[in-house]
Amino acid sequence: MQAFSPVFSKKLYVQIYDQIHEAIVSGRYKVGDKLPSEKELCQQFNVSRVPVREALCGLELNGLVESIQGVGVYVKKPVADSSDWIQGVSPQDIINARVVLEPHVAREAALNISEAEKRELLDIIERFREATETGDYSTSADKDFHLCISKACGNTMFTMMIDQIFKSMDQKMWDFILSRTIATEKYGGQNFVEHKQIADMIISGDADGAYSSMKEHMEKLVERFWD
Repeated sequence: MQAFSPVFSKKLYVQIYDQIHEAIVSGRYKVGDKLPSEKELCQQFNVSRVPVREALCGLELNGLVESIQGVGVYVKKPVADSSDWIQGVSPQDIINARVVLEPHVAREAALNISEAEKRELLDIIERFREATETGDYSTSADKDFHLCISKACGNTMFTMMIDQIFKSMDQKMWDFILSRTIATEKYGGQNFVEHKQIADMIISGDADGAYSSMKEHMEKLVERFWD
């Protein structure tokens, strides 16, 4: 029996969240009940797994469900709902914007970076190295790395766009998903190697290499963010 209806909207995850939320607070799904599998939810809502995962993360963030790895998602005791995260930019929209924009920014940075900006980039990479060696993923170093590149690209509009993207990442939803995926020991070493390679390409003035390295890094971001 299909419990949910297909959704049609740019903010699919909001509609999915709302339907599952209503099913829980109305008692259709009671405390301890297991929600349909991710695959089943994708079929019922007629969407890909990304908006379903965003919605489930939102429900978990608000304490309505609990996700048990390899087992499923279960309803917890309903709590007062706080849906402030819905007002923010979708993590998927943030990622899509970065995938399109950041390789071009890296290319321009390789052509325009100053000696002072090269030193700043090297300092950030050293912070990355230290954080990786201690097993402490540094979101501040990551942010500073990408903002440094955007400032070095020589295009004010690119710099403003990257700055706005990172401001939109300052939200509970992004941090919640990040803590479960990218910001884990599993990806720490890989993240450092990729950032180091991008920095090397930019500092050496290899525009094509900088573009390719950043493009590959962004593609990996997509894979890891929804792992």
